[in-house]
Amino acid sequence: MPDNTAVTYRMSDKCVAHEMFVDRPDWNYKILLSSDQHIDSKYCKRDLLIKHLEEVKKSNGSAFFFGDLFDAMQGRNDKRGSKGSLRPELKTSNYLNALVDDAVDILEPYAHHIAMIAEGNHESSVRRVTEFSLISAVCQQLNLKTGSNILPMGYTGWVFIRPMRVHSTVSEKKAPIKTIKLWYTHGSGGGGGSSKGTLNVTRRAVYVPDADIVCSGHIHQSWSMELCRERISTKGMPYQDMQWHFQLATYKDEFAESSGWWHEKGLEPRPMGGWYLDLNKEYTANESYNSSSKKPNITVNPNRAM
Repeated sequence: MPDNTAVTYRMSDKCVAHEMFVDRPDWNYKILLSSDQHIDSKYCKRDLLIKHLEEVKKSNGSAFFFGDLFDAMQGRNDKRGSKGSLRPELKTSNYLNALVDDAVDILEPYAHHIAMIAEGNHESSVRRVTEFSLISAVCQQLNLKTGSNILPMGYTGWVFIRPMRVHSTVSEKKAPIKTIKLWYTHGSGGGGGSSKGTLNVTRRAVYVPDADIVCSGHIHQSWSMELCRERISTKGMPYQDMQWHFQLATYKDEFAESSGWWHEKGLEPRPMGGWYLDLNKEYTANESYNSSSKKPNITVNPNRAM
């Protein structure tokens, strides 16, 4: 039986809710924010990806994938393809099916800890040409094989992270202690140049003002940035809050080779891994775990997954 008690469900085409129950005094929860795994590439650091998924599984947490799970560039008519980049086990006439089967084999032990998988530009390119969604196929196969509930998502979207309070009586509604609104995009651009994509922060802050966390991938860079904002309540009381921006790294190390497209373009090494969000429960000095007078405070602490 899976030990992850979190529940993920679709609120709309662009938004899913991810709920977990705050059921003990020392409650904590780990979420892996991960992008650009390129899991089928020979340059993918699969051992690092598996390390991070093992950490999530051990902590009974969850992983969110934000695009380019696949490299998927070795199809017959793909001009980006290079047979030298193809793993031997994927050299087959049913290439796309082999990609799905290979990814399912790797991810199956962690299926109950993967909440959603979004589409990136590598998957959307395949879908436009072949009318076949690699992401939907992987989610469907994993869900059928394991009984998991991994939701396929689009290029951009929302995740509502909701720690839920466990009440003392069954009749009481299990309302969220807090809703952390995460907006993601797989990303755009060619690598960020000297800014490494940080110029997108203020632009995104304008058009996704409701987000508490903003995530993007695609350019294989890694950083975090905090924006402090002044807000005002409906009662006219000003207050401050924080909007976090995360640029997610990759698991594909193309710099490891001594020649090829990456070196011909003069590109530098890129950081590997992702980011963790560690959720923890805190109480005020006058509140205990069994107190029903106040809600506990949920803190979010980001850490690099390396």
